[in-house]
Amino acid sequence: MANTLVPLPAPCPPGRVPRVCVVVGDAVSAVKLAPVVVAMRERDRVRPLVLACGTGAAGAVAALAEFGLTPDHTTAPAPAEGDGSCAAALLADLDEVFAGREPDAVLVQGDSATAFSAAMAAFYQQVPVVHLDAGVRSFDLTAPFPQEGHRRLIAQVSSLHLAATPDAVANLAEEAHTGPKVLTVGSTAVDAALAALDRHTGHADPGVRELAAAVAAGRARVVPVVLDPDRWSREAASAVLRGVGDLVLATPDLEVVLPAAGELRERAEDLLGRLVRVTITDPLPQPALLALLSAAAAAVTDSAALAEQAPTFGVPVLVVGGERGGWAEPDRAGHPWTAGPDRAVVARIAEKLVLSRVRRRPPSNPFGDGRAAARCEQAVQWLLGLRPRPGEFAPPAR
Repeated sequence: MANTLVPLPAPCPPGRVPRVCVVVGDAVSAVKLAPVVVAMRERDRVRPLVLACGTGAAGAVAALAEFGLTPDHTTAPAPAEGDGSCAAALLADLDEVFAGREPDAVLVQGDSATAFSAAMAAFYQQVPVVHLDAGVRSFDLTAPFPQEGHRRLIAQVSSLHLAATPDAVANLAEEAHTGPKVLTVGSTAVDAALAALDRHTGHADPGVRELAAAVAAGRARVVPVVLDPDRWSREAASAVLRGVGDLVLATPDLEVVLPAAGELRERAEDLLGRLVRVTITDPLPQPALLALLSAAAAAVTDSAALAEQAPTFGVPVLVVGGERGGWAEPDRAGHPWTAGPDRAVVARIAEKLVLSRVRRRPPSNPFGDGRAAARCEQAVQWLLGLRPRPGEFAPPAR
């Protein structure tokens, strides 16, 4: 259904391959967008131009490199004095880039300041916006702030909404975003996980390599604990780490691998470094992390992407974050448990998940089937008038 306030693609001159600017602002967006870029390059019906920009550009470039991709353009880091100044600087940079590149569409992911600024810059130039991971909502503009506002505003100017799940589609429908330009495609994080496993050739860290061998031989079980150091106060991080320590002490055959850097690593070494069955490492490359996840008894993380990837391997997940003391059990198979940064709650739920895995379950992932990137590439083609509308992702029956 056409919306006169949303730019529709202009006809592409005969013989010219349409250009799509793919904007990445951090490692997470790079991991989710890289499979789409790969699919575009393989099909060669549209030409992806990868732009890495913002304060997380260095992490985005490193993540893209793991997929064999390099950005076509990298902007100078935006100032970090505040969310407003960061978004304004990004918008000005991207407005200039889009004017020079003249894209036929702009693809953004998620709810970062980079995604918001890119969407607005494209909108001002009447370039269609394609939003990957559309429809994620907390329904509270204050949490997460400002991401929830970014999500809603990007939706208002998007010509194509690529939602991972039917739940996200339902959220969009509540805001009157309906019709053929809303598609359920699945999570491209699942595609990225499978591609990462294909690239894995062995663990570089000797401690992780030895532990992986013990897990493969059935002598141990492993739980990766993956946390973003920028999301945690010292007090909240300490509560989660102490909960992980309690989990290790309560489960004799359990090993924990905790990739961390900076202040989080220092805190982890202070609180957990004396425990024999805790391996604290440098941040792991995606292939090594996904190989570890695929063999895990459970995972503890604050990463939505990791929570979407784990069900592919039948691994239960505890997502930590939110209010201290709060927790929730999932109402559907494959969805994660959640808990606030509370020592006792983290330890208790993580132990429950570890003990629940008596044997591996057949994988059934409600977030994706490994073909999301192909659907996204086909959907962009459809928007540009190059092919029929693609089929949609349908999660496994409950």
